[in-house]
Amino acid sequence: MYLSRIQLRFNNLRPEMLKKWDAARPYTSHQWLWQLFPNQQSRQFLFREEAHGGFFMLSATPPLAQHSLFHVETKLFNPQLTNGLMLDFQLRANPVITRNGKRSDVMMNAKHQAKADGIAQEQWWELQQLAAQAWLERQGQQHGFQLCEPEPDEFAAWAGEDFYELQKRCKCVQAYQQHRFVRKAQENPIAFSSVDFAGTLCITDVSQFEQVLFSGLGKSKALGCGLLMVKRRR
Repeated sequence: MYLSRIQLRFNNLRPEMLKKWDAARPYTSHQWLWQLFPNQQSRQFLFREEAHGGFFMLSATPPLAQHSLFHVETKLFNPQLTNGLMLDFQLRANPVITRNGKRSDVMMNAKHQAKADGIAQEQWWELQQLAAQAWLERQGQQHGFQLCEPEPDEFAAWAGEDFYELQKRCKCVQAYQQHRFVRKAQENPIAFSSVDFAGTLCITDVSQFEQVLFSGLGKSKALGCGLLMVKRRR
């Protein structure tokens, strides 16, 4: 596998391309990044958008080194993994569950359930975080990893025991965002949600973990979700 750091060259975008970027960024990113693999008929890469048009990408083959839209840096990605190895990770995922035969955003589902149960609104966000955390824990059980509890830090000690207990329960959930865009005129809007996770995991089954590391986790992979970025814990 190959890990790439990619920067969009905004100065090379024509006005109509900038308009497309602003209007439908997840789909546009996918389209443009695919130009780095001119001979591929099916997508064999995962990507994650960062600030200011930056991307991380994991691919089965190296992308083009030279392209008018992108500055590309690529290196071989061949991690040595073992059972019991602890890794720090970052993940942007689209957590969904199936409800009444339809896919539902895990965090919105938790919000609707809390509202239906008459739970006070100020508690909804914590319940949404817990739902996303539970989704990631289930993914770990299926894909060969286990989440590790965060170690108490100076801020947690200052903030008090209630904060630290919340940090342990929702330890990996960092951010939540809803996305909505129109791919082409006259088409229905495309909507999905993403959750940013970060924390520490322990590998429990190397073969299962390698599969999800290379193929991605969750839905909406073509729209910038699913790339599990890891590094050895120090």
